[in-house]
Amino acid sequence: MTSTAQTPAAAPSVRSLRHWAIALGQTLVSTALGLLLFLISFGMLLEEFSDDPPSGLIAMYSVDAPVGLIATLVIGPLRFVPPGRWHSLVHLLVAGVSGLSIWGLPATAIALYRLGLRRRLVLDVAAVVLVSVVSLVSLLLDSRIRGDETDPLLLTSMGTMVVVTMVPLLIGHVMGTRRELLESLRERAASADRERETAQRERVAAEGEAAALVRERDAEGARVRAEERSALARDMHDSISHHLATIAMHAGAMTYREDLPAEELRRSAGTVRDAAQQANRELRTVLMTLRTTDGDAPLATAPTLADIVGRCREEGQEVELTWDGIAPEDLEEHDRSTVVTLARILTEVTTNAAKHAPGERLEVTLSHSDEHVSLTARNPVPPSPAASITSTGHGLLGVQERARLLGGDAEYGARGDVFEVTAWMPW
Repeated sequence: MTSTAQTPAAAPSVRSLRHWAIALGQTLVSTALGLLLFLISFGMLLEEFSDDPPSGLIAMYSVDAPVGLIATLVIGPLRFVPPGRWHSLVHLLVAGVSGLSIWGLPATAIALYRLGLRRRLVLDVAAVVLVSVVSLVSLLLDSRIRGDETDPLLLTSMGTMVVVTMVPLLIGHVMGTRRELLESLRERAASADRERETAQRERVAAEGEAAALVRERDAEGARVRAEERSALARDMHDSISHHLATIAMHAGAMTYREDLPAEELRRSAGTVRDAAQQANRELRTVLMTLRTTDGDAPLATAPTLADIVGRCREEGQEVELTWDGIAPEDLEEHDRSTVVTLARILTEVTTNAAKHAPGERLEVTLSHSDEHVSLTARNPVPPSPAASITSTGHGLLGVQERARLLGGDAEYGARGDVFEVTAWMPW
């Protein structure tokens, strides 16, 4: 017998017809079976004494019948008593009846079974001791009335009674263990279901957060692109204003100077034409963007590129600018939007290198080939980049957006131990 103390299942509901049917069945079966055992035992008594048994034995059977009848009648409804002190007390009392009443043996077996379901060593020991003591007293009284001397048969009967008592207790233990195991499995299954539902909710929440992060990243990228469009619009606004001022000045000169020589007139008309064409090209670029803010920085020119490199060197950054197949004069004579974009890109790549590869050499090459002008920047990837530097990648995204606005594109990324940024635009 185990000594594990477990909280038993709650008592059956008194409102359940099914449980009342079970209780009624237990009462009827135990009453009928007890009556059968009583009649068999009483018939054997009459046969033993030739229908004239001692009055003491008749008195014992007179007590046996009502006690056993009461025990069998109440054993069914007792299943509704909640597990606890009263439950243990009334079932111990019914179990003790087996020593006094043959009729009550079926009720005693049911009571012992219910005590076994509790799986408590104290109750098991109490039941065995109570049944053994009551049975011993009954056997001694029966032996005295019969006039028999105490013999080893009495001890054998006592041992048999103890064994018979332990059988329903052990069955109750087995069923109680099985019931607890099933309950544990049901709880584990319910817990697994709850954990699965929780995991499902967490997965849905994580997917929602991931989608929110993607939307936030897309919105941030759109903001950066919008800022680049705005910056390009601001730069082109200044450039177009310059060309329009040139057109107005030369057109005004041709309006009020009627004495201009033909050669001078043709030269002024050519200047107006060139300025108008340049303004028209840059106007197409600025119409692709939205001007949102005003800036005070002057419009970039070819010397601006050298100024950017010189400023970086003054700040301690090692930067080398190489011209390949193109000269500053070529940029001065070309579309102003191209040099402005190159200046913006050069500023970004120098800032990016200073932030992520401090102390490393940055090599920048401006080249012209196949109807394209390109800017390539290379710097070694540091062996242990600073973990405290937080990068959003928006600067390089702006480089790509600015190049695309002019009909080009940009690529960037690590190639081995070198980080490379390449941007190209039509020439």
